[in-house]
Amino acid sequence: MIQTIRKAWGIPELRKKIIFTLLILLIFRIGNAITVPYVDVGLLETYLDQMGGTILGLYNVMSGGAFAQATVFALSIQPYINASIIIQLLTIAIPALERMAKEEGEVGKKKLERITRYTTVGLGLLMGVAYTIMLNNYNILSADANFLSYVVIVLAFTAGSALVMWLGEQITEFGIGNGISIILFAGILSRGPSMIRTMYQGCLLYTS
Repeated sequence: MIQTIRKAWGIPELRKKIIFTLLILLIFRIGNAITVPYVDVGLLETYLDQMGGTILGLYNVMSGGAFAQATVFALSIQPYINASIIIQLLTIAIPALERMAKEEGEVGKKKLERITRYTTVGLGLLMGVAYTIMLNNYNILSADANFLSYVVIVLAFTAGSALVMWLGEQITEFGIGNGISIILFAGILSRGPSMIRTMYQGCLLYTS
């Protein structure tokens, strides 16, 4: 594997793609460190630790821990993945979309990609609203939060999900390809150190 990486690095075109991909992933990690306002991150992490075996815990792992810290990338690529699945199912169910996919070639493909993007933003908005309602119901938002604060939080989550989608598309087009998969893998991989530390602490408690 090391030899393969060395050979790829020796090819100027591939080297540019690798560097570009790494820069995009750096932006992704920076976004995962920017917390949206009006959220008590400590209370949120405590709550999600108790929900580790639920769908919320899975979301947190797939987002690289951003979900538990309520960062701008907390929704990660979940809206895009869900939107892609929905559009694929609708392509089978709706004749107009089916014709678009089968008969219009590259033009139809681009139209479906555009529809998927719009659907991603819509799902990001819905998931942002649901996430904000959860934060409010469990008193995780700061005491001075008002209606305008809720709007800011929802828009931050929605914009973050749209930006993650865009970053994945940039990797696919200008990087080494499979941008969404790479971002998903990077998010999960970033949880590695904390998961190893948790397992180590658990082993110490078990043996003591």
